[in-house]
Amino acid sequence: MQIVPVSDIDIRRVPGRWPLTPVQRAAVADYWREATAANPHLWDGRILGLSAPDGGVPRLEGGVFRAEAREDAYSAFMLWRQQGFPEIGICHAFGWALIVSGDNALIYGVMGGDTTNAGRVYPPGGSLEPRDVLPDGRVDVPGCIALELEEETGLRTDEAEAGGMVVVFDGPRLSFGRVFRFVEPAEHLAARIRANLVRQEHRELADIVVLRSAADAGRAGAVPYATAVAEAFFAGTLLPRPNFV
Repeated sequence: MQIVPVSDIDIRRVPGRWPLTPVQRAAVADYWREATAANPHLWDGRILGLSAPDGGVPRLEGGVFRAEAREDAYSAFMLWRQQGFPEIGICHAFGWALIVSGDNALIYGVMGGDTTNAGRVYPPGGSLEPRDVLPDGRVDVPGCIALELEEETGLRTDEAEAGGMVVVFDGPRLSFGRVFRFVEPAEHLAARIRANLVRQEHRELADIVVLRSAADAGRAGAVPYATAVAEAFFAGTLLPRPNFV
């Protein structure tokens, strides 16, 4: 796993579905039927997967992340995940917001029981989707992160100092994180988020956890990339301070 600062993101949507094999594609409907029988709250939306413009895993060029995005069904992604992410020439991609309080704590979310990631602990965020594609075909990653932050927690980016961005390379998963530094202490932010969760009709988060050290991430059961991000943050090595443009 690598956490790398990024100065710019250039992702362009291109035609075509994810390159699942014919056998995988034929298995999607049966898999999803079983998954929704076990959890009727699942919704088969559309998400974006990334590959390098010349194929393979996307990479950084002089601090700029470049990739092509292809759309497919969430059910297709979930089958691929259930199979253990066999190589298909594409990466799952998502964005997340690193909430930093005025007293230098982090706030992570605990996913709700109706989601496919029930109980998992990581920063608020979500998969890149077709709604994140701008009219010119570019994928608005910072916009995705800002939208997910507000939808899941009720916090807005204009309340915080927006910091730099990183990309996390984690095998078949690519994620983009942006730091948001709030003036309020963690206790106040946590109370605001929990009050917002109570008001939500369809909430993704069951609760939130406050991390005041890297060890807290492990104790909270944070997923591997989220634990690595917390370790880098508290070590002071996550990223430089200047804002992402």
